[in-house]
Amino acid sequence: MGFASSYLSKHSLFPDFIDAEPIRGTSLIVVIPCFNEPDVLTSVESLFVADRPSFPVEVIIVVNSPENSTQDVILQNRNTVAQIMSWSKKYCNDHFTVHVIDAPAFPKKHAGAGLARKAGMDEALSRFNRLGNDNGIIVSFDADSICDRNYFTELENCFSSQEITGCNIYFEHPLFGRDESSAVYRAITGYELYLRYFVQAMRMAGFPYAYHTVGSCFAVNAKIYALQGGMNRKTAGEDFYFLNKIFPLGNFTELNTTRVIPSSRISGRVPFGTGATMKKIVSGDLPELQTYPLESFDELFAFFSVLPGLFRAGEESVRKTLNSLPRCIGSYILNNGIVDIISQVNQNSSGYHTFKKRFFVWFNALRLLKFLNYARDNCRDNKPVSQNAADLLERLGSYSEATTGKLLCTYRKIQRDTVWKH
Repeated sequence: MGFASSYLSKHSLFPDFIDAEPIRGTSLIVVIPCFNEPDVLTSVESLFVADRPSFPVEVIIVVNSPENSTQDVILQNRNTVAQIMSWSKKYCNDHFTVHVIDAPAFPKKHAGAGLARKAGMDEALSRFNRLGNDNGIIVSFDADSICDRNYFTELENCFSSQEITGCNIYFEHPLFGRDESSAVYRAITGYELYLRYFVQAMRMAGFPYAYHTVGSCFAVNAKIYALQGGMNRKTAGEDFYFLNKIFPLGNFTELNTTRVIPSSRISGRVPFGTGATMKKIVSGDLPELQTYPLESFDELFAFFSVLPGLFRAGEESVRKTLNSLPRCIGSYILNNGIVDIISQVNQNSSGYHTFKKRFFVWFNALRLLKFLNYARDNCRDNKPVSQNAADLLERLGSYSEATTGKLLCTYRKIQRDTVWKH
């Protein structure tokens, strides 16, 4: 019985798609969901020309569609499967193998990136299970992304420590070129700034799991993937929910010495996320991208700063401390039963390190987002992302011209030069 046999029997939704045995020594498998993609070979070729690590690599492409797909989508998927199979026969070898999964029509209720990513990542886990390689690396990529030449070698270096549970991979969207309109490039500049401001503001507040959660830009240890229950099948946001199960385990890191380049294109494939937001911006439905102001993150900082005083504190002391917090965060946490939560966490914590870890299991990224939305609805309005981003840089002692492009360049440098640790 392999290390992941129990997980696969309980949680895998499909039997193995790939009959061929994995090549001995395979230690990294890239998973690419692919729905109605006319140019997935560009992504495959980007991986193919990357410098090889010391072990064989596999790429699994999950060509999928919902059961109510149009004939145009079905035809495109058939062409994609044929193209990949033809390319694979011509170029693949024992060091680089591409498998295409022609997935059955997904139920309309669950069809989407989450189910496709889960199908591929479960398949990758099954192949590592066959090899008995519980330290295999499962990498999440997208069908419209490319990568730098040192992508595989830097992933190998990152996971050379067997303690690493997973990593985020540094990314940059294209901000100019011939493939998209100037309106699209302006929109993606603002959207990436929105992502980077949000992560940097969480870090300023002291939230320990302040990482990007981008579906094309992460990798995870195979054993950890199984231990945490695998990928979910959410139609969007699957990366956010999955990674926030991994972060609390610790030994998660950022890989900033290579780069993924996701597409800047507009997309209506998912109800939220990059493509959907881009569509709203370019169409004029979202004329100015807004985000949570610094004042809300300041309140989070004030809350997180009193945690040491809540450890082993009695109910009266806990209430006194919480009542001293700023109004918005104070009302939010008291309305969410924080006094009872602190009591329960204290009862199950022998030391402050355990107390803090258990506390952030409760006050996780989803609860943090709920607070920020509560603050927006009850305490203060959101502000334009460029204004917030400039204000945060001033707070950090960094200078940048207050144009969206210049601000983004500054944030990119800050986040590439520093590996976030908690």
